[in-house]
Amino acid sequence: MLRLSNLRIRFTLLYGTALIATVLIFSIGIYVFVQRMLISQINNHLHKDLATVSGYLLHDQAGLFKLASMGPVHIFRVRDGNRDLVVSEEWKNSELTGLLDGGDLAAQPKSITTPSRHQYRIQSRLFPLGEKLYQVVVAHEESNYQRTLNTLALIILLAFPVSVALSLVVGYLIAGRVLSPITTITAKAQEISAENLSARLPVNNEENEFATLATVFNLTFSRLEESFERLRCFTADASHELRTPLTAIRSIGETALQQQDITPECRETIGSMLEETDRLAQTVESLLLLSRADGSALHKEPAELGNLLADVIEFLSVLAEEKQQEINFERLTSLHLSADACMLRRAFLNLVDNAIKYSPEQTIITVKLFREADGSTAVEVGDNGSGIPDTEKEKVFNRFYRLDNGRSREKGGAGLGLSITKAAIEAHDGLVTILDNPVGGALFRVVFPSPKQDS
Repeated sequence: MLRLSNLRIRFTLLYGTALIATVLIFSIGIYVFVQRMLISQINNHLHKDLATVSGYLLHDQAGLFKLASMGPVHIFRVRDGNRDLVVSEEWKNSELTGLLDGGDLAAQPKSITTPSRHQYRIQSRLFPLGEKLYQVVVAHEESNYQRTLNTLALIILLAFPVSVALSLVVGYLIAGRVLSPITTITAKAQEISAENLSARLPVNNEENEFATLATVFNLTFSRLEESFERLRCFTADASHELRTPLTAIRSIGETALQQQDITPECRETIGSMLEETDRLAQTVESLLLLSRADGSALHKEPAELGNLLADVIEFLSVLAEEKQQEINFERLTSLHLSADACMLRRAFLNLVDNAIKYSPEQTIITVKLFREADGSTAVEVGDNGSGIPDTEKEKVFNRFYRLDNGRSREKGGAGLGLSITKAAIEAHDGLVTILDNPVGGALFRVVFPSPKQDS
């Protein structure tokens, strides 16, 4: 189905409409011109015939009878009052006699149609001669004239749909040619994201609107790249600078706790301060990881995804045992890829850790590594928690975003874990989405396309 919002289709329709209107006006103009030209030719013949018959009437009335039988004027009649003086043979064979008797004949040529649908063009004139008043009428058949017009109309009707179809095809091709720079710019712009803001749109050497548009966009991307880089550097620098004071605060707090003479109230206050310090330190480390992923400063080495997942599960199995949970790992395939093992491990640590945190006790957490039908490799991590509403599934990947249903600071969340996961997965050309777990809870799905497979 054609979408009228498509610029190429709209351009084609506008071009086709303009060309169709032009062809239509041109065709009507030709038809009217030919019609007037043929009418003018017939009128000229009528004038000549009228002059010939009137010449015989005025100078050689006896010659009128010869003219009626074999002369160059085929259809004419000369009347003396109400009596026919001379009538040509072809006039007698036509229906004009009864049709024109008693009629008011004008001096100017006019067209009439007989009952048998024959068309004639006639002209008359009165000539006073002595005491008598003669009426001369000449006529020409319009059959040839009508056949010519009908043939012209048929040609126009046959050529019009062809010209319409041709104009639409030509318009579509021209629109594609004209708009091809937009297609190129669009395709390149779709490839540009926060991870590769250094890419630029192609700019041709021609000085036209598309080159200007691409140049303006490139300047915009340059400003965005500078802004992103400044923000990333600020986040990294601020996080790095916060490490030292947080470490100092923790050292001071731990030293204070070792003192024997502090009151229980002070000890509880210092303990709370150390807990908040640990949370801030984790937030700082998460921000550093995010700035590292955003800046594409990854140290990629050959790694195997199955082994990495097995290490994550083994590391977190202690937390699962504390809640009497079981982690079921289905390793149905393997995937060798070039990856920053630290970043990728942290991504899956966050997913499995979330599944442990938000699943009830004595439940089963599933981790599945398998190969898709299209050849891509997928990892699914399912929990048995309260699930994530559809309206929140995209928002949970935003930084510092937490749901109201349990994902709060009481469970140690700073709202950066899933942001780190998303940034790390996308830095490795993957995609992470959230589905509803068939057994209840949330199902995080990570897909790595075009893998180097080792099945």
